[in-house]
Amino acid sequence: MVCASAPTMSRSVSVLQYLVWFTLAGYAILYLKLRWTGLHRTYRAFSGYLLFTLLQGGLLAVVPWAASLMRGRPNRPFATNAYAYTWFATAPVMWVLYVLVVLELFSLILQKFKGIASLGRWVMLGGLATAVVLSTLTLSVDLSNAGEKFRILRVFLVVDRGVASSLVIFLLILAGFLTWYPVPLNRNVVLHCIVYAGYFLSVSLGMLLRNLNGSAVSLPVNIVLSSVTLACLLAWIGFLDRAGESVKVRVRPDWAPGDEEDLVAHLAAINSSLLRTARRQ
Repeated sequence: MVCASAPTMSRSVSVLQYLVWFTLAGYAILYLKLRWTGLHRTYRAFSGYLLFTLLQGGLLAVVPWAASLMRGRPNRPFATNAYAYTWFATAPVMWVLYVLVVLELFSLILQKFKGIASLGRWVMLGGLATAVVLSTLTLSVDLSNAGEKFRILRVFLVVDRGVASSLVIFLLILAGFLTWYPVPLNRNVVLHCIVYAGYFLSVSLGMLLRNLNGSAVSLPVNIVLSSVTLACLLAWIGFLDRAGESVKVRVRPDWAPGDEEDLVAHLAAINSSLLRTARRQ
């Protein structure tokens, strides 16, 4: 392995610091845009995720500095474990928010099919369970790295990767449903689904690389993940708007016209049948 020189390492740290501040600014701008356009009422879980990310980012920036200041070492914010403890405390909340955002996306996709949505809760749980199982089968690779010095950190990183991988698999299952049944969706939901899937895929791959190679690749992995996060934020900021709620698109527009109408009609018939069954009960 070729070791990076001190000036190169210093430049990389500076790049990461700028990226972190840019991404935090992106989260703030996106949240304000959702509030300004009123979309926060539609994307409640996503808005909560944005707010908590800002809170987590602020805590990760302030708590280590405050801890080092209390110990009389204001210029060494990472000389204590305050950063790690703060991340350990907030990471589980972030995992829950990840899941809530995906469940919100699921409900938005089936919002016009209430009957299917009621049955879809079981389908959704089955899809999540399948995704978790498939993701868990790959986690032994992450745990095989004995180079990680801190056991608790390894466990948290593996869980982080497992959550991201599970949600990627679930979103792929959802995409398969949308490909087979060309349900008309608004542009915002389609954009949200694509960007969120790309984000989780990058997080999953980045965490896998980090877990396999240890802390030696933490800096470049964090730079790449921060860059991808910033790109996703720019996509949301640029294209998630009020007009996108009324513009209808289809995930797969190349069906033969007759087949497409038949599939959507079949889906509507299933929905109506489920609603009638629910009313009798």
